[in-house]
Amino acid sequence: MRKNLLGNAGLFALLVLAAVPAAARRPKNFRLMWKKNAVVAETSESTAAFHGPRRVMPGRWTPEVRAALDAFLAERGVGAPGYDAGKPPVVILPWSDALVAGDPAELVFLRLTTRVDFHFTDEWWNIVPVASGRQPARAAYDHFISLSSAVWQSQPDYHRYRKTILASYLGLCREIGRRECRQYLMRVWAGWKEYEAVEYAAQDLSEEKSRPAGVELVSAEPGDASPLRVRRGLRLIPEMRDLAQKLRAAGMDVWIVDDVPQPVLTAAAADFGIDPSRIVGGGAGADGARYSAAILKPSPIRGGKAEIVKASLGRAPDLVLGRDAADVELLSYGDGLRVVLSGDKALEAKAKEKGWLIQPSLAR
Repeated sequence: MRKNLLGNAGLFALLVLAAVPAAARRPKNFRLMWKKNAVVAETSESTAAFHGPRRVMPGRWTPEVRAALDAFLAERGVGAPGYDAGKPPVVILPWSDALVAGDPAELVFLRLTTRVDFHFTDEWWNIVPVASGRQPARAAYDHFISLSSAVWQSQPDYHRYRKTILASYLGLCREIGRRECRQYLMRVWAGWKEYEAVEYAAQDLSEEKSRPAGVELVSAEPGDASPLRVRRGLRLIPEMRDLAQKLRAAGMDVWIVDDVPQPVLTAAAADFGIDPSRIVGGGAGADGARYSAAILKPSPIRGGKAEIVKASLGRAPDLVLGRDAADVELLSYGDGLRVVLSGDKALEAKAKEKGWLIQPSLAR
């Protein structure tokens, strides 16, 4: 299984108690502002790839996987027999611990918690389940929030609030499942405007990219016998960035589909030049101009990934990279080139059964 932000315990987690409202409609202006400002122009390297040999950088690819990717670029890209610019080959890529080392969703959640930047209302607190410490966390918050942020670090209630909120996410992932805990990471954005959330996430991820990979211990009090272990740092994987660049330069329709909250994924994927209209993360409904706590369905996890691709494109993808068992349904949709990143034993077993290629993960 993929390693998660909270180290030994797996993912942070949180029970999504309140019944999730019926699938909300995606706002009409979804991602339009950020599409306008996104950097989608080709770099000089990708432009060169457009006219020269279409090969991925050697890097750490296995010979078999590299040869398959090179053949895909040469045989299916612009200029190849049968290439149709109106219906280009479709590529679906995952994100956290796949194209980057680290999990932007959890890193930004940590920042929101640490800086006490949630839009706290009675409705927001209802997102936090009672069983995961809603009352203790809120009581601790009420005790320190009226004080200057300059003194929070000296306040025991601040540290209790911080650990309780982070641990509540761990509880959901451990006790309920990945779908619910990943949806929670989107629900806590309730009250934020989309463009504000993207800007906030971009600032945090910029800082994390300059931070060495490591672990931070989160304690509720001095001498805490069971501190949380929080992964820090975010690293772009050069082989994956090169692959995305070469695919785009060859005229492929490249998509990122992952269970990262939409504003965080939009901010994170800007480093790869992917058009924001091709970035699909976990979404929330609108409450006027702001996010609500209602989750958009389908969620981009397990069968939801395949549903999203079918609804968006109406056809199977030609190339899919899969990170873990949550990608099996998408990998199984269609008969194109399938590459599995090793690290999830169940997925590797499925890959051997299906004849999919296996590439040692570049994020570990």
